[in-house]
Parts: sequence; C-alpha cells; structure tokens
Amino acid sequence: MATSAPIPIPVPSTTPAHVAVPTAVHIETVQPAVGEVATTTQVDNTTPESSASSGPRVSLLKERISGEYTTEKEKEFNSAAGCIAYFNSPSGHVTKYGESAARLKLEVKPFTSQIARIRITDAGRTRWEIPQTHVPIGADIPSSVKYPESTDYKVLLGEDGKDAGFAILRKSDDVAVFDTRGTSLAYTDQYIEIGTQLPKETFVYGMGEVTGPFCREPGHRYAFWARDAQTPEHENAYSSMPMFTGIHGGKAFGVYLHNSNALDMIYTDDDVMTYKIVGGIVDFFVFLGETYGDVVKQYQYVTGFPQIPPYWSLGYHQCRWYYDTTEKLDEARQKSIEAEIPTDVFWLDIDYMEKYKLFTLDEERYPSFVDYVEKEIHKDNHKLVAILDPGIKNKVDGYKPWDRGTELDIFIKNGNTGLDFVGKVWPGHVVFPDWTHPKIHQYWTEMLRDWMKLMPVDGIWHDMNECSNFVNGDVNEAGGSALIDDILIPSDTETVADMAKAAAEGVAIDQNAMKRGEAKPEPPPAFDPKRPPGLTNPPYSVNHGGVNWPLNARSISVETTHYGGEIEYNVHNLFGHLNCRTTYNSMLEIKPDERPFILTRSAFAGTGKYASKWLGDNFSHWSSMRWSISGILNMQMFGIPHIGADIGGFNGSPSEELLIRWFQLGSMYPFCRNHNMPNTPPQEAWVTEAVATVARKYLTFRYRILPFWYTAYSKVSERGGSVVQPVWAVYPPSPEKSSTEVKRVLQESNDAFLINKRLLVLPVVSPGQKSVTAWFPQGVWYDAITGEVLSGARGMWRTVDAPLDRIPIFFRGGSIIPMHYNKSGKTTVDFRHGGLALHVYLDSKGKAKGSLHWDDGKTFSSPKSKITLTAEMDADLNILTLTVDGTFGYLSTHNPTEITVRELFVVAETGDFKRLHTRVYLGFTQTRTFEL
Repeated sequence: MATSAPIPIPVPSTTPAHVAVPTAVHIETVQPAVGEVATTTQVDNTTPESSASSGPRVSLLKERISGEYTTEKEKEFNSAAGCIAYFNSPSGHVTKYGESAARLKLEVKPFTSQIARIRITDAGRTRWEIPQTHVPIGADIPSSVKYPESTDYKVLLGEDGKDAGFAILRKSDDVAVFDTRGTSLAYTDQYIEIGTQLPKETFVYGMGEVTGPFCREPGHRYAFWARDAQTPEHENAYSSMPMFTGIHGGKAFGVYLHNSNALDMIYTDDDVMTYKIVGGIVDFFVFLGETYGDVVKQYQYVTGFPQIPPYWSLGYHQCRWYYDTTEKLDEARQKSIEAEIPTDVFWLDIDYMEKYKLFTLDEERYPSFVDYVEKEIHKDNHKLVAILDPGIKNKVDGYKPWDRGTELDIFIKNGNTGLDFVGKVWPGHVVFPDWTHPKIHQYWTEMLRDWMKLMPVDGIWHDMNECSNFVNGDVNEAGGSALIDDILIPSDTETVADMAKAAAEGVAIDQNAMKRGEAKPEPPPAFDPKRPPGLTNPPYSVNHGGVNWPLNARSISVETTHYGGEIEYNVHNLFGHLNCRTTYNSMLEIKPDERPFILTRSAFAGTGKYASKWLGDNFSHWSSMRWSISGILNMQMFGIPHIGADIGGFNGSPSEELLIRWFQLGSMYPFCRNHNMPNTPPQEAWVTEAVATVARKYLTFRYRILPFWYTAYSKVSERGGSVVQPVWAVYPPSPEKSSTEVKRVLQESNDAFLINKRLLVLPVVSPGQKSVTAWFPQGVWYDAITGEVLSGARGMWRTVDAPLDRIPIFFRGGSIIPMHYNKSGKTTVDFRHGGLALHVYLDSKGKAKGSLHWDDGKTFSSPKSKITLTAEMDADLNILTLTVDGTFGYLSTHNPTEITVRELFVVAETGDFKRLHTRVYLGFTQTRTFEL
C-alpha cells in the first residue's frame, strides 16, 4: 500500500537493557503448510510482508517457519497428565525472522482435570510473560480443583531425537484437541511460531475482537493488537482475545493463548491454526469441554468469573455525542418520558468537559449541574453515566490532574528520552496514566473523588483505552503538524469521520479505509529493511489493520516504558484491562458497598470481573447490526456477558426500517444502549411514531423479563458461563443428523441466539425481510408475544412471520420465567416496586422449572435469595402444583410486594392458557396448589 506522506518513525538511539534485539537475518527456513508440497512456493503480490529479502514472497497464510527443533531423550518428568521436556535447535540456526533459541523447555501440567496448561519457554534466558498481578490466573476457583493428580486428558510426546511435536488427547474419545505434530515451531527473540492441527471438519468460533461471522472462516490472518478501529470486518479492533472454541463430532474443545504481545492467528483450510507471535512466551490453556458451555466455563476458571452488574444497568440506556448542554440532556429525558419509553440511564459524551480536559465540567453549558442531577435526574430514578478517556491534558497551569500526576510521576514515559510520552487526542496534547504504577490507585482515586463532586455520576464510561492516539507515536517524534497543540472540537457540521480525518496530521488518507468508513492516516510500512530489526522494527509484521501496519500506528510507541521497565511492546494489549481494574478498585474505595458500573471499549482476558463492554464505533448498516450478534456471542465466550452494540449505529444515519429492526434486536442485547455521533440525524426511540411504538413494546418486554436476565447474571458471576448462547450450543443437533445438516446448523443458524437458555431470539437482519428461517431445536416453543405454539419431536428448520413491527421470540416449553408484574413503568425502580409474575410454559409432559436469584440489585452486602421453582399441571389442565425451594435471604422487609408473586400465567402445548392473580410471598419453602 503506497503512502504519499508518511509520518517518520524514529530509530531509538538506545534500547532498554531488558529488551532483546535480534541480530541481522541471513537464513530463511520456510516450511510448507500441512498437506502442502514442500517444493511449492505461493507468490503473493498483494499482501505486504515484513521481510528484508527480495524476490517472490511466500503468502503468510501458507508460510511456515521452523527452528528445526528435536526432542531430547532425557525428560525431567513424563506422565500421562504432564511432562517437562526439552527441544533443541541446531547450533547457530537462524530463521527468516531471527536466530533460533538453542534450547526450549516444554512444561505440560494439569491446571484442572479438564484444563491442560502448556508452557514453552527459552531455557537459556527469561522473557516477558504476563504477571499474575496484572491478570490473575485461577483466582476464582478453589485450590482443591487445581493441579490434580489425575486428568481427563493424556499427553503424547514426539519421538526422541525427531520432530519436537506433542499432543493433548481427550481420554473420552481419544481426539487430539491440541496437536503440534507435523506443524511448525520457531522461537527467536522477536518471533515465535507454533501450530496446532485441528481435528478434521472442526468448526471454529471466537478469536476476538474481530468483526465478522461467528463461525470463523478459514483463509484469514487474524491479528491481535488492540486498536481504535471502527469495526472493520476480519481486522483487529479494540480488544485482544486470542481464544477459540472448536466443535468437532458433536463435542467442544477450546484453546486460549495467555500472551499480551502482538500476534496473528492464521486459520487455514487444512484445519491448522498457526500462531505467529512477536514476543513473550508460549502459554496455552487447553480446554477439553466436552460441551460448548463447558469450554466457556473452563476459560473463566482460568481468567476469572464476570461481575454481576447493578440492576439498573440492565435497563435501557440513552446516549448521544452532543447532549452538549443541560437543556439538551433534559430534553432527551423529557421526550423519553413523554413517549413512555422505559429508560434508566442517560449518558454524557466528552461534551460536558471544559475543552475536553479530563475530570472537568464546563459550568457555562452545564450550570448548577450537581443540583440538576440530584433534583431532576435522580429524583426521577434515572441514572447518569459520563465518559472518561485516558488522556490527561498536559502543561496546563493549575490543572490538578496534570499537576498531581506530575508530582506522583505516574505518566508513561518516552522510551528514548525518559520524559512523559505525549500523544494527541481530542483536547490536543495529552499524557497517559501508567496503570501498572504503584501510586496509580492513589492518583486515580483522588481524581475520581474530586470529579464526582462536580459530576455525581452513577457509572463511568471508558473510551479510547486501546490506547488510541491520533498520531503515530509521540508528537515530539512525529513532528510536523503533530506538534500543534490544537483542540479538536467539532464544528456545527462536522462528523466524527471529519474530525478523524482532520486529526491525521497531514498524512495521506488510505482511500480503502475511507470506503470502510474509517478516516485515518496510512502509516509507513511496518518493517523497514534499511534498518536493523529491533523493538521498533520487528522482523515479523502482524496483520495490524489488515495491511501489516506498524504497531505504533495511531497508538502509543512500542518503546514507551511503564513502571519497572515494562515496555508498551509487551503491555499494550493490557491497557484497557488495567484501566478498568484501576477504576473498579478506586470506586470500591469511594463507595465501598456499591457495585461499580464501568463500560469499556478495550478489554483483555478477565476484564469481565471489572467492567461491561460495548462493541465500539459501529455503522448504521445492516451488516453492522448483523455482526453485532457475533460480537455479543464472542464476548460471552470471553467472559464479558454484559455486552452490547450501539442501537442504530454510531456512524451514519439509519433508515426507519433499520432503526425499528435494531430496536427489536437491541432490546434483547445483554447491554442495551442507543448512541450516535454529532451532526447526524437523531435516532432516539421517539424519533418517529413507528419507531417509538416498536421501541416501547420491546423495551417494555425487556423490563418485564429483567428478573429472568438478572438470575442469569447471578449464576454466571458465581460459577462462570454465559447469559446469551448460540442455539446449537444448548440444544445440539441430534447425532442422527447428516453431516451436511449439522454443518448447516453450526454455520448458518448464528443470527439466532438464546437468552438464559430458554428464550429464543430470531432477529431480522436484512432490509425488506418479512420472515425468518431458523433452526428450532426439538421440544415445545411458545411465541412470547402472540402465544403461538410450535412443537416438534426433533430439531428442524422453520420459517416464521416477521412483519416490520415484530421480532420472533419464543420461550422454551418446560420453563418458568420470573417476570415483573407491572406491565409498564419509567425505570427499573417502578418495575421492581410492583412485584413479580411467573409465566409457566409447560412442556409436553405438563411440567416446567425455573429459578430466581434476587437481592437489592446494587450493594455487595445485600442478603440474597436463590430460589428454585417447579410446576406440574394435572392431565385435565385444571390444577397446577407450584413448589418453591432454595435459600431465602432477601426478604425485602421495606416492600414485601417486591418479592411477592402477584400473577401466574400458565400456557400448555395445546395453546390453552390461564391467568391467575394471587399472592405468593417468596420468603420460605412452600408448595401451593392452584385451581385454574
């Protein structure tokens, strides 16, 4: 890709002592892909490569690099459950990407009986690996289940003196779920390659954050390097989650690489997953499954269980960049109330700040704001969330965030000068907090405490925390117009795309990126063959931005240093995660008993313990809406269940049809928010009567089933799992299905999803569509709105009507769904106050079961109830027996109605239904009989 005016990247005069810089590369050793003839060279004249050699380029999809390692005969330890072995490379061996480490140490150990941990390290020296303090591993599971003597897998090592391959086999079926035999292994200072042969005909899911189909397609080089990108397909975006789940032969397995460096995962059509990593070590966790749900839980056993969000955060959120006065914010609230749109939360983007400076309030545009929040917003039981980007405006006299940060010396440093690293975002020149610094908690808590006196917010929104930078590196090294410390404030007509283009500092804009909706500078090539390989010139270029951009493209320079000598090259992907952890811990100090609500754009393994997430700056396109479903399913897998996308799209202007369909789908998102950019048409729920009618209907339905949602979150916070699932993951196709039919279900039914395993959602994802064809698992399914009954003894594809005012949603027979009794309300407070209803959807045997987890929804100290519900109808459909059991801690003595069932709604497979008003106080074990 040509660049007409690149921003130069300076070569550091010195390199930090702890960073190994490879020597010049002389020898290229390229192995064919598994199944490819060794003499074949595939020429690729379109994909940029990071190689100093000239001549035809081998496609990186097929390129295999080998250190020619062989297995030592003597082992420190070797058993069916684990081993410690060593691999040797020939003396002086050099690959295309650097000199091979002479001796590698392989450690395979049982993390649990169903999780194998694989570490491959350089036996000759210590390298960077993620500290336990940054991302705790296994912190949420009891020690009794860790490091067992017996396992559900066995380890096979390659033959002594030959290929350094090994495999993890699941004992139950002898399937190799991780298998490096016959694939590649390379290990240099700045390049690691390792491949695993997947079982044939494996379906692959995960690998985020990458926009696109949920079932991943072979033939892609997926990059993992957190990036401010407006949801381009098949490219790296805001988070790094190098984890995938494979489905093979009706069983699931998973693989997670615990590595924070930049890397590619290359998935090829020969069923090989190849990892190309530019630093750190190999640290895999292999999950045996055997179900998809098992894999999701096993991943969270390693990375931590998600938080349970505050109850109010499960309601509807209304946001807009450009509620830039108190009057505009209040207008949004009043229109919401007038249109009877249930709404819990209103949001402020960077408009509220004084010249976009963090922790400030423009009191001219938001006068007497504390009074307004307390006497208007909070009086109406609404909540307020405001944005906090990470960049601190520098060199401003009397600006406490800058002065105090300088005093405590908590900003990250330029690796060449030792001075504060200076980037450029909305307020102009900024510095960035070092989330690893021992004084960062003190600093951040002080700033938040002071800020909340100006802004009595109920939650915090962290944006731009990849970390985003409008300059390629430090402004002082980029030079040119980057040195101008100007404030980027939109005019009356500018959009975000216009501002991003203006922020490109005079660098040519990549027109292909513009077509994708991204306005950003086209950086120089990632590898410069005229310079020696090193930290800022790694010999291998990950597929950053889909075009092998350098790692500092629109971000912090990789040689930037953090506390203790840690470098951005190693910790970049942790920036958003550590930002959220710091805020979470600060909020615990400020409000010790209140569950924090934090929304983040960037995340890493374990971020779900601290924050919720949204899928970033999407577009008002049908494809953006469709791929939001994939993103939500992926984040469930990655341990961030409270996830959503901007309803209507952040960039652009949705048609009325698209906005209606998006409100239908968005009302079923785990995190439900409408948001868009400045100077685009409004897209709030009241924008037209047609939109308002649909939004009111489905948001009210959402509010009514919040006890059902909340129960799912509570269970996940205690033992892992997901609140939203792929349909096939909960109700797999029956074994007698043909392989073609199973393939269709696993690949084509991923626009549909389940909420808490019992509510089937079938979104419309194409314009003009008036019906949905979807795979229905066997059993009885009840239309949640019309009551229509669909049943079948086996799973089948069905076509159901979906006129513009309807999204097909179905409850599964055999379910008891706890709901709010009230049929309308402004906020979750209104709905909770009115008590509960139980909707009983009987299976073909006249039985149903369900559960309810209940507490005050806001504090850690609240007593909790964990209630199981079972129901059985007599053969004549006249008598229902309801049994209530469990633990009853939350008695709601201030309002007993809150935990009182006021209505039973019972529907049978015949379509007959009964509605009964009653009073069942859920404060003790009981069995009740109802004559319907």
